[in-house]
Amino acid sequence: MAKVSRRQFLQSAALATAAPMVVPSSVFGRNGSTPPSERITMGLIGCGSHGKGWNLPLMFHNPAQQVVAVCDVDKNYVERAKRQTDDFYSKKFGTDYKACDAYGDFRDVVNRKDIDAVDIVTPDHWHVPMAVFAMKAGKDVICEKPTRTIKEGRLLSDTQKATQRVFQTASENRSEPVYQQIVNLARNGHLGEIRHIKVLLPPGNTMNRDPEKRRGDSAVQKIPDTLNYELWTGPAPLLPYIPVRHHYNWRWNQAYSGGGLPDWGSHMINIAQWVLDADNTGPVKVQGTGHFPPFDEPWNTAESFKLSYQYAGGVTMDVWSEVPGIKIEGTKGWVLSRGWRQPLTASNESLLHITFDKETNYGRPESTVQAGYAAGKPTKIEQWGGEHIDFTNCVKSRKLCYYSAESGHRTHTVSHIGNISMLLGGAELTWNPVTEMFEGERAEEANKNTFYSREQREPYGYDKIDSWINAG
Repeated sequence: MAKVSRRQFLQSAALATAAPMVVPSSVFGRNGSTPPSERITMGLIGCGSHGKGWNLPLMFHNPAQQVVAVCDVDKNYVERAKRQTDDFYSKKFGTDYKACDAYGDFRDVVNRKDIDAVDIVTPDHWHVPMAVFAMKAGKDVICEKPTRTIKEGRLLSDTQKATQRVFQTASENRSEPVYQQIVNLARNGHLGEIRHIKVLLPPGNTMNRDPEKRRGDSAVQKIPDTLNYELWTGPAPLLPYIPVRHHYNWRWNQAYSGGGLPDWGSHMINIAQWVLDADNTGPVKVQGTGHFPPFDEPWNTAESFKLSYQYAGGVTMDVWSEVPGIKIEGTKGWVLSRGWRQPLTASNESLLHITFDKETNYGRPESTVQAGYAAGKPTKIEQWGGEHIDFTNCVKSRKLCYYSAESGHRTHTVSHIGNISMLLGGAELTWNPVTEMFEGERAEEANKNTFYSREQREPYGYDKIDSWINAG
């Protein structure tokens, strides 16, 4: 019997001959299951709330994927994810199912030769090092957003191009009908010439305003025995362990993240970039102000912000903290979605009823939830996760994902230059999207900012990545 190698299948290579073997019923796709040769074997790296509560269910209900390994530096998290995975697949595959493996070090997952792709759901400061390592090791990657610095984003995109691995910046927004309608209206000329964009993002670390919510957890404490804090910190500065800036709340500390601006900007600013056909470029000017807590606080990213950007063609964009939303204003009209995935309002009701065919649709109908999860019978949460559908389609076709490494890098750069302007006291900065450097007044300061570039803590520098790859 000829056996199809999973990796050969995914890369459209020839069949390899194998010795006769006894195979379980799931190999033949009985009872609606997908044959193993057609499943993308996945390793989940990061089993916190977003890994467990979002990405695992999305992969469970996508028949093209199967999670075979989970990994986290917190033993409690990884054990919980393993139980969740085994419970789901044992019910789906019965006695044919082999339990998934649990790991405490991401390098052990990436170096497994039977894993096709990894899903990276870690704090921001680990996104690029892990993704670069995985792509160099021959894995396809779907990775949470954002990057931690501009220079890291450039490295990420250049690595994807050099390795030709499939990379998806994990955001479902490009599969959402409401955002596809916005983009289609704008790019097909129904709004006229685009003049201005308004992007609304949720404010960051608002708990800082209420010290009572932090009392008791803001003190330096002993590192839990279940947590590998050294590896969790990795390339970031090694700070004393404080529970309130660890799980989830790490995103409000500049050691690990840029706060609410890049966190939510990766969703909503990306739609603005898509509207402007700017996946390979960005704005040329930025000026922003923000309210930062004292820098000795556990959280030190901007609690609130207001930024203005200008693009080379004259389009202006305002970004401020309120609720997630986006408004596109053109010479013929405007369209608005106020709130995340909320229905559109428009300057003219007729704009809401325009439909688009294959030639005029900038979305990907094949990556909609309805198409991708038909066999998986998704529940409510899975109805939003088009990024995994698009990723699996692209793993099989070897095409660029709808939110590529380059697109993600350019979107995150918009947020990073905004953070830099705020940290320089609201400086008006000139940005060159071709050289990816600041120019003009205060450029030297801006190009040295930690959101532009920073050293990686040893031994987690980028020069160490090749040594992590197990050539054996």
